[in-house]
Amino acid sequence: LMGRYHRRQEFGGTAYVGMSFGYERAEDSKGYSVENVEEYTLQDLGGLDLTISGAGDGGPPEPDFIWFGITERMKESTVLFYYYFRAKPLEKIPQHRIQDCHPTESVGWTSEHREIVKQKEPADYAVWRAANAILDVRMAKMKMEIQARLDAGVSKETLYYVDWDTLEAL
Repeated sequence: LMGRYHRRQEFGGTAYVGMSFGYERAEDSKGYSVENVEEYTLQDLGGLDLTISGAGDGGPPEPDFIWFGITERMKESTVLFYYYFRAKPLEKIPQHRIQDCHPTESVGWTSEHREIVKQKEPADYAVWRAANAILDVRMAKMKMEIQARLDAGVSKETLYYVDWDTLEAL
């Protein structure tokens, strides 16, 4: 996800090869603010846009993005993917199309690096922050739903789509 667009953003006309935005960076566009980008991300990823509903008029809102992953939190993202789509977890993740990507902290990511990103790419950082908050909420909701099912007498075996090993290790 990239913080390149936000509500109330104005676009120029179209060019031969694509849209002409009239600026190089989102930060230069009319109506830009980090707050607008965060709000837009929360609405799109978090299902807070009341105009989007899979239940018809007046139904509950749905996110534009049903699922998204965060690189630094891929284990949590994958557990949520299996749960949300009721997919049986893979015993082993295929490695032929996966690059080794460590969480930022394990490769020397410091608070100084984070400050540089915030200064140079504030829109992208705003999306990242909002997406992390949404992932926190979705993880908590999933855990509560699983616990409620277990409390109601549902067996772990019935919940075939829960990656128990990874979930318990988080």
